[in-house]
Amino acid sequence: MYRAAVLATIAILGVASACAQGLWSETFQDGDTSGWTGKPARGDIRLTEYAGNISLRLQRDASATIRLALPPGRYKVSTEFAADNLEGKDSCVLEASVSDGDWIELGRISDGQDDTVSLHKVSGEIVVPADQLSLQIKAVGNAGNDTCWADNVSVSSLPESGTDRVPSLVIAPEYLLGEVEPQGPFSTVQFARSADSIPSEVQFGGRLTFKPVAKPQTTRIVVDRFGLMALSKTPLASLPEIKVALVQDGERLLPAKRGLVISEDPYWDYILTPGRVWREPDDGGWSRGALPFALVEKNANCVHNGLLMFGFKADGSITPAVWQIGSETCAYFQFDAWGVAPTAYAPGDIPEAAAIRSRDALERSSRLPLRPISALSAAYPDVDQSVFGSAEDVAPSSMTLFGLVADGVHYVGGCETRYGPYPYCDDLVIPSYSFAKSLFGGLGLMRLEKLYPGVMQENISDYVPACAASESWKGVTFENALDMVTGHYNSVEPEADENAAIDQDFFMVEGQSEKIALACTQYPYREQPGEQWVYHTSDTFLLGTAMQSFLKTHEGPDADIYRDLLVDAIWKPLGLSATLDETRRTKDAYAQPFTGWGLFMQRGDLARLLEFIGHENGQIDGVDMFAPVPFAAALQKDPIDRGLPAPAAPLSYNNGFWSFDIQTYGHCDTSVPIPFLSGFGGLAAALIPNGTSYYYVSDGSGYSWARAAFETEKITPFCRGLSE
Repeated sequence: MYRAAVLATIAILGVASACAQGLWSETFQDGDTSGWTGKPARGDIRLTEYAGNISLRLQRDASATIRLALPPGRYKVSTEFAADNLEGKDSCVLEASVSDGDWIELGRISDGQDDTVSLHKVSGEIVVPADQLSLQIKAVGNAGNDTCWADNVSVSSLPESGTDRVPSLVIAPEYLLGEVEPQGPFSTVQFARSADSIPSEVQFGGRLTFKPVAKPQTTRIVVDRFGLMALSKTPLASLPEIKVALVQDGERLLPAKRGLVISEDPYWDYILTPGRVWREPDDGGWSRGALPFALVEKNANCVHNGLLMFGFKADGSITPAVWQIGSETCAYFQFDAWGVAPTAYAPGDIPEAAAIRSRDALERSSRLPLRPISALSAAYPDVDQSVFGSAEDVAPSSMTLFGLVADGVHYVGGCETRYGPYPYCDDLVIPSYSFAKSLFGGLGLMRLEKLYPGVMQENISDYVPACAASESWKGVTFENALDMVTGHYNSVEPEADENAAIDQDFFMVEGQSEKIALACTQYPYREQPGEQWVYHTSDTFLLGTAMQSFLKTHEGPDADIYRDLLVDAIWKPLGLSATLDETRRTKDAYAQPFTGWGLFMQRGDLARLLEFIGHENGQIDGVDMFAPVPFAAALQKDPIDRGLPAPAAPLSYNNGFWSFDIQTYGHCDTSVPIPFLSGFGGLAAALIPNGTSYYYVSDGSGYSWARAAFETEKITPFCRGLSE
């Protein structure tokens, strides 16, 4: 017999009492959900009965919370989950909070634990500093049949241990000292300073070495679409040794080397961004350092975001580092890894310390004013903030972060990991993927055209000997390659060439000569250039190679298109982060920039670039940084040069930028082509004609942003049919 009670209709925000011994449990057997608050979101919540047992069922992205009155102390929280139809990153999650909004994950089950009937117990410990504990059970799915059943939720008190504990939400000292091995990832908020923290009296400065190891028992594979873990040498067989010189500035801990660091590891390189230094009251004389880091796949653009924390003293003593990876922007390989790793610390002065501090200060002062997306409705009461970063467009489990820039203010959301919000979201590393085709290929060539008028009409074959060997490349210009209209292709079907096995060789080879040989020869000549658009990343690489040759011819052998045209001329004057200083390059002495992919940045960089391109018209101090005519065409400001259909209307492509005619939805009086950037896996950034811009970074292959664009009509109209 089936019995159901819909929890969403109860929604009682009550406080449940714990018994005198500090114990509490919920079995749902009485069919009563008093005290629980249900949020169905796009899913469903209800009590269901199976074989006489009643459980709380949550589907898709539904959640339920309860608040308990408990005395301060240490507690163990547990529940049992059964599940059905979990795939990829779908999961059933137990969380706890001792303050509004800061949820700490205590456990989860995922794909492979979803046979519908088996109960899997998850649990975790938490310190309650005051008298309030909130619990949350939730489904993290993207389809209506993603189902979690929760049962036997309980809270039990734990005795205080003999070890001094931090009475706050930070990693306990015994983990840092290597006395206890973590049994799973920590909540991400535990890598940040607590409310009781105080400034460190000890200055950290010198060289830190850190060597993480991913053991089978301390890793979880979330997604492995290409079967990488079945290889004889898996991606997690080794992780790179991280070596970094660090400088302290106030509470900020600054890596001397920002941007991509090429390691000796066969699979991974890494990137470090600024962290923090502080002291917790009960740390026994130790200060703490925390650093965001990212592992990035060699020869590729996937980013796996991590956190590490260590303790240090004035005498140079240092603890092992607690570390974990629990989020990424990578569509095909996702994993959790955690552990305690050995460290080495050599205190000492860093010669370039003043310059490092100065660059960091410039970066922070140059960022757009930052506000949470929840503040949007206060600034624009008619705007529905839920449209931005909406689950209707991007599954929450696939979202890395998102933002809207309006009237020079950066409204932000996202930054969730599988273990809570990333505590250093401003310093989270994100990939460009094919955003680089616009930001590097497009802006780079238009900058070169500004400096050397007419270069866009130069022939590829005059600067790329591998293409000169074939008559078919004569007459193919730099601009043709940027527009992906070289006349060379196998198929005009969308993405057919890009996804073909032969093109995968282009992405796999690491040297300039191998890549350029494939770019010149892998597609046959079909028709005159400038006629047919076909998406080829290899065309943008070919363009970058030709641009590099041109610049070296005119400015000498040490010239570099990325450093000279973009980093020094534009990125640094805009105050962009040092994360953008480096790009992926070929693995040889030539070090050719990839051009069409391979940049890394932070959310502040992306927002600042969108404001610079879309609202400031590509000007610095009133000076055009790009050739005006092609720049206007790229941004759809030239009605006689909209670019070619890509592959068909309402999409087009022009000078490295996409555009979408939003009139397709029928709301506008006239054609309104909106320029945008797009990247593999689910990256989108729209330059909306009303001066706003909207972006998100995700890895679930979602690319929808029209609803968000229409919502900005309520800020400033751009589509008359909707605003009237």
